[in-house]
Amino acid sequence: MNEPIWYDDLEQFLLCPRRFQLDKGTIERSEAPLDSSELLRFGFSVERPILEAEIFGVRFIADPDLAVLEENGWRLVLKKEAKRFKQKYAVEAAYHAYIFSQRGFPVNRVTISSPYFEVDLDWRDALPRLISLLENITTFREELYDPRPTSLCKTCPHVIECSEALIRKKDLLAIHGLNERTRAKLLREGIEDLEDLLNTQKLKDFSKDVLEKLKKKATALLERRPILLESIPALPEGLFLDIESHVVAGYDYLFGILSGDEYIPFLCEDKEHEGAVFKRVIDFLLSKDGPIYHYCAYEPTHFRELARLHGVESDYIRLRKRFVDVYQILSRHVALPLFSYSLKSVARYYGFSWRTKLDGWRACKYFQMWLSTKDPSLLDTVMKYNEDDVRATQLLVEKLRSMGFNETLRMSNVTAKESR
Repeated sequence: MNEPIWYDDLEQFLLCPRRFQLDKGTIERSEAPLDSSELLRFGFSVERPILEAEIFGVRFIADPDLAVLEENGWRLVLKKEAKRFKQKYAVEAAYHAYIFSQRGFPVNRVTISSPYFEVDLDWRDALPRLISLLENITTFREELYDPRPTSLCKTCPHVIECSEALIRKKDLLAIHGLNERTRAKLLREGIEDLEDLLNTQKLKDFSKDVLEKLKKKATALLERRPILLESIPALPEGLFLDIESHVVAGYDYLFGILSGDEYIPFLCEDKEHEGAVFKRVIDFLLSKDGPIYHYCAYEPTHFRELARLHGVESDYIRLRKRFVDVYQILSRHVALPLFSYSLKSVARYYGFSWRTKLDGWRACKYFQMWLSTKDPSLLDTVMKYNEDDVRATQLLVEKLRSMGFNETLRMSNVTAKESR
């Protein structure tokens, strides 16, 4: 392991060690970090100081938001935007403080600072857990960790590979929407893998319809192809909508609409102008005909809240029946050889590529940096990310439209085979 490890890498290892392995060496760093030890030796307070230390033969980099020399040692400050303190901050505090101390800058306390709270931590309380994590992340492991499907997978670029790994093992976890409770029920009835599921004719805790749907999902996985669960309704030409939200500031900063092949962004630079921008979006949508396609429930839910907040409920009522959730249609009517049916996962399965490496949280961070710097490249990256989301949604609607005779015929063949 030649590349240095930052705290972001350690946090990724905590969330998903497999993704850490797959991403290792591919994360872009703008330039080699500049060591701040000379400034610290003079006793200066330093914003975003950087120190590197070798631990278990691997280079680790600390980069807290602020280091301040006090009477009893250094105080590190980690700035957050969360509304509540999170226990994981204790490990992050220990990480930066331990590296500082290893380099000869003993840390007395670490402050977690947010607009909503401020907490001083004794970082030594989390040191045993940190050392265990550092040992685990530095231990050479040639084989990949097994996939562990979670809600975090929805933006991960490795879902297709991880789905394939689970399929090769015939693991029940490859089935989309299969929670631990359902999996436990299957295991109690002797269903240990996908083939067991296909070969069973009856289960005590599952209705015939539910079992049939699970078997079709298992078939889609093992045969690595889409299978229709139900016939797909007509999907007329329409608009495609995706919203980007500033979670911390509490407003929607970008409404992206695809009309035909034209991407139309409605940008809101601050919360005070959200109402005016939202009314422009409403007026535009009312000026067009056809469904308003979106992926998952966020868009119509937020439209209802914004309409109430900004006094345009009557306009929203005219629009609400036009919203069409592509995820609901897909998950109800089609079984795919994936364990995640997120927009990123399904669109990548069908060959779509995003032009940026952003997700919703990183897009918000880029937007916040643009507000501070007005660097046009930052806003351009956010716009590309949002445009790709609506174009990916458009692609999935096109794929759903194209699933016709051939897919239905193959589904019927599977059903006929099972009934023999």
